[in-house]
Amino acid sequence: MDDPPDIFRGTGGRSPLQNFVRAHLPGFLAEFEDEHGGRSLPKYVIQEFEALLECGDPAFGFSRLRCPSCATDTVVPFSCKGRTFCSSCGGRQMAQTAAHLVDRVFPDVDVRQWVLTVPRPLRLAMAMNAELCREVTRAHIRAVSASYKRRGQVTLDRQQQQVQVDPEGDAEGDPGEAAPSFSSSPVRVRLDIGAVNSTQRFESSLGLNVHFHSLYLDGVYVTRSAFESPVFLPADPLTSAEVERVHGDAIARIRRVLKRFSLDPIALGMPLRKGDDRPWEYADAGADEQPLLDFGDARENAFFPALKATSVKSLVPFGAGAGQPLKRLIDPDLGLAFQSSGWGSQYVPPPLVVNADGFSLHAATLIRKGQRAQLEKLCRYVTRPAISLERFDVRPDGMVSWLLRKAWRDGTKGFVMTPYQFMARLAALAPHPREHQLTYQGVLAPASSLRDLVVPRPVVRKEPKDVDVADEDGSKSAEERSKDQRYIRWADLLKRVFSEDVLSCPRCRGRRHMISVITDPETARKVLEGVRAAARRSSDSLGGGAPSSPGPSRSAPAEPEVQIPMPPRQGRLDFGK
Repeated sequence: MDDPPDIFRGTGGRSPLQNFVRAHLPGFLAEFEDEHGGRSLPKYVIQEFEALLECGDPAFGFSRLRCPSCATDTVVPFSCKGRTFCSSCGGRQMAQTAAHLVDRVFPDVDVRQWVLTVPRPLRLAMAMNAELCREVTRAHIRAVSASYKRRGQVTLDRQQQQVQVDPEGDAEGDPGEAAPSFSSSPVRVRLDIGAVNSTQRFESSLGLNVHFHSLYLDGVYVTRSAFESPVFLPADPLTSAEVERVHGDAIARIRRVLKRFSLDPIALGMPLRKGDDRPWEYADAGADEQPLLDFGDARENAFFPALKATSVKSLVPFGAGAGQPLKRLIDPDLGLAFQSSGWGSQYVPPPLVVNADGFSLHAATLIRKGQRAQLEKLCRYVTRPAISLERFDVRPDGMVSWLLRKAWRDGTKGFVMTPYQFMARLAALAPHPREHQLTYQGVLAPASSLRDLVVPRPVVRKEPKDVDVADEDGSKSAEERSKDQRYIRWADLLKRVFSEDVLSCPRCRGRRHMISVITDPETARKVLEGVRAAARRSSDSLGGGAPSSPGPSRSAPAEPEVQIPMPPRQGRLDFGK
């Protein structure tokens, strides 16, 4: 008889956040409907919560792996693949996306990050209308792209003048280090940018904050004709004046977008121009005075947009104290230290950062050519999930504390909320269905004719060769199996991020392989009952063993309970600084 499955210890769908949501989701939904006249949350938000409860629970299905050398099995439960609440699946998507961007998207050139944040009223409007969010994203992308093309044309004109002055060029110096030059031919050249934009919907306080992180190739690709390959032309050093110009261009483009949607730019926090009326007071206006409450999601009877409005402004959404600010965790010593530091109340932004008219544009982060590890950290940062279990805690009195990533200048270190207030804060972060959070621009776009000439080729990572001889399928090379692979496998991703080979058997160091996939809940229940019974019988008859010790030992685990491997928590992932 085969040994009982050698199953690792895991949470089995019982992480702290899962236990919290499982305990409070029914009451939260009922309370929300009572407070809003029977109107419920949209279906896609409820589905996100329900998927979180099933993530990592073997009762809803699992894969079964077997080591052919020692005939031991491992049960791996399915994940929910959620986009909002699950920190485990969000961490996997973050690591996989970052690895994909570094290995198969970004060429080996300088990469600069552009971060645009908008006024609070505009954040709320974009959160409620996916089409408006897409158009504002395009306006931001076009403003930054215009800057790169403008500066690239200036560099080309300067090189053309240098060629006309000195036609023979400078023969001294290392030609490998010289900047790419282009002839003075009157043929018009084509300039293309390359960028990846990530739309984030959250901030450190877990409030709703729709903003953009754009990773740009710090230069342009120059193509002289359809028969020549594009050549990368690095951009000149960026100046604060150019960032201010991009900042103003983005505001002007966003203003035109709002007018196309028949929205009042002043009401959405846009800066006043000459002749404009006094801005509408967004923070003090009542619910009946807010035109935003009749826009986007408000047109659907299933959702009440005031929930998102309170998340944007960090207010109590409903119940006792509705409309009041959320309670904060404040460290007075931090506030005094900031006041005594000499910075004063005037905030002076660093170079390449512009904060004006409610918009903030940050362009000071630059990853140099060849720094692929730092680039992967930056990609993890811009694609990180909203939830980190290390910052979430349920206090003994039942209240929920959420810690900030960095303390604020007034000494605020976190927020304290009731369970329903925290659930409402999570619900406001869920994106609309089929709303892309990551988009590719320019030569990096999927439909670009230059993409195959620019992006790096896939990197093939060979697996260890200590495969059992009897397993003919396992003897195939990693290169043959990865030819048609579009995504990085979960086992390869864990090995890359954590240096852990999860397919290596802890008993004999053999290679595990999938033998079955259980998707029916009733079948999964029967298989797990048989697993537990077999584990108890083997533990009683053999007296336990050490399944993690090398060698072909067939001893059963010392503990008879089922132990399930779970994806790593988000807190272990390195987001970079």
